[in-house]
Amino acid sequence: MSPRQPKIGNSRKGGSSIARRSLLERRPSGTRAQKKRFLILCEGETEERYFQGMRTRGGPVLDVINPRVDHVNVVVEAHRRRCLDDYDDGDEVWCVLDTELDRGLADRILAKAGGAIRLALSTPCFDFWLLLHREDRRAPFQTAGDVEKALKRALPGWSKGSTKFADFRDGVDDACRRARAVASEKKDHMRNPSTSVWRLVEAIRGSAGGGR
Repeated sequence: MSPRQPKIGNSRKGGSSIARRSLLERRPSGTRAQKKRFLILCEGETEERYFQGMRTRGGPVLDVINPRVDHVNVVVEAHRRRCLDDYDDGDEVWCVLDTELDRGLADRILAKAGGAIRLALSTPCFDFWLLLHREDRRAPFQTAGDVEKALKRALPGWSKGSTKFADFRDGVDDACRRARAVASEKKDHMRNPSTSVWRLVEAIRGSAGGGR
């Protein structure tokens, strides 16, 4: 992979920003500078903790950020960071968001993302992705709260603030298979329930070799 070059017109942090990039460019092969990077912006703590737990020594760099803003502004922040930070064309920028069963909200998210930001959307919410690690579920949910209740039944003791990827690691293959099966039935991000988080998870796992 060619060394990362500073983005033209980026004056944030002045000389310190340039110095940081220069350091990255001087790093030897096999270090962070040579690994594929994923910028993952999440709307909640559950998603943040899950993807932080996916970091591995030999895997890609996962920059996991919870900007603590509303859904659409998560996408706005993703665009901002993509333009300002030193991401290569081969790196990926994702937003992990819930549709909240609100088609208007989902349409605004899609419009704001455009073609530059990849979306991992869940209907009604990210907890459905977690539930798929434990069981197959096709029946619709009335609210996001109903998904949370189902997950607590499937994984007693779980709570949003205690989410650990280690509790779900053994079910990742099952979750991806189940989510793909749901997606194949009806290609609609508003299908209740559904999730495209599997696309991001498989991209991360597929980049586990690290180098490019």
